[in-house]
Amino acid sequence: MTHLSILHTFILGIGNAWRGDDAAGLLVAQALRAHDLPGVTVIATSVVDPSLIDAWQKADRLIVVDAVMPGAAPGTVHCFDLSRESLPGNLSFCSSHAFDLTALLDLARTLHRLPPHVWVFGVEGHEFAHGQAVCAAVRQGVNRCVAAILELLDAATA
Repeated sequence: MTHLSILHTFILGIGNAWRGDDAAGLLVAQALRAHDLPGVTVIATSVVDPSLIDAWQKADRLIVVDAVMPGAAPGTVHCFDLSRESLPGNLSFCSSHAFDLTALLDLARTLHRLPPHVWVFGVEGHEFAHGQAVCAAVRQGVNRCVAAILELLDAATA
């Protein structure tokens, strides 16, 4: 009889609920939390800083979701498997955060504190002004991002 261990996944949704489409990562985290996935910890935060590195230390997999700045159509979902590729240098995360996400992941990699499997999802935003609502295209992108993450988790456990 073989024993299958459950992989622990840490999902980090980043965003600012008061800056329009920057809330995309928070909305993805909220939707994933509602699925009550076994072996998955979902955190939503508006603060990106090195203390997050400690939060994912027991995880086998890390999934990070944030809004990205215009470069494609609003709602476009980007996915990067950091075990196979680096984040593109031209990718601009919506950084109203304390620390740049790319810098945080680079720091964790340098310190050898990234889980073995890391994916970064970016939902392309359009409007980031204070007090704006999340646009319809980004809400659709959030739904596509949630579906992609659920598919990724299903494939990883199959």
